[in-house]
Amino acid sequence: MKVAENKQKRQDTTILDVLFSSFKSNDLPIIDIMPYKRVTKEGFLIDKQNEYQAYLRVKTNDLVSMNNSDLNRMISQLTSICRVYTEPFKILSMTYSTETSKQQMFWKSRINKYRRVLMADNVPESEMIRHEVMLRLAVDNLRRVTWVEDNLTELTFFIVVYEKSQKELELRVRDMTRLGGKQYDLQLVERDNIENILIRLNNMNTEV
Repeated sequence: MKVAENKQKRQDTTILDVLFSSFKSNDLPIIDIMPYKRVTKEGFLIDKQNEYQAYLRVKTNDLVSMNNSDLNRMISQLTSICRVYTEPFKILSMTYSTETSKQQMFWKSRINKYRRVLMADNVPESEMIRHEVMLRLAVDNLRRVTWVEDNLTELTFFIVVYEKSQKELELRVRDMTRLGGKQYDLQLVERDNIENILIRLNNMNTEV
């Protein structure tokens, strides 16, 4: 009786394994999941067909608070891009970490400047007091912008351009950057940030 029961359990287990095998996650290497080979030092992405892609970040704008004139200029600029740029391109949008690297660099340079003044000889007392106050403010501002990048996200847009070779892609990047003008202020995404974008594109529930 027990032998029959054990045999039935084994049969049930085998059937369940077959039924649920398609739902089990397979830990494949990331290179097999994402259709890309590598990222060049310039920030260009190479796919498995040896074709090149470049990601251009669009300057963040508060469209809600824009006046009609500025908003119309933004719309006209995008219309011009779609009309003039005849090569394939794609527009992506995603919630992405707020970029404050420029602000961080600025406040770090201020901090270093104020510290050099405070460490110098023969500095008048009034200047010492003034630079101590400015140093505290700069440290506080650096802490704030760093916190914003680490904790807040914003809706970010990217324009992706494609080409067969790196030389041709560099021309496409220049063309698209020029067409974007001041309204879009397109900036090539650096190599270090490409991986975060790819992770987010392939898993929209993952924070980066």
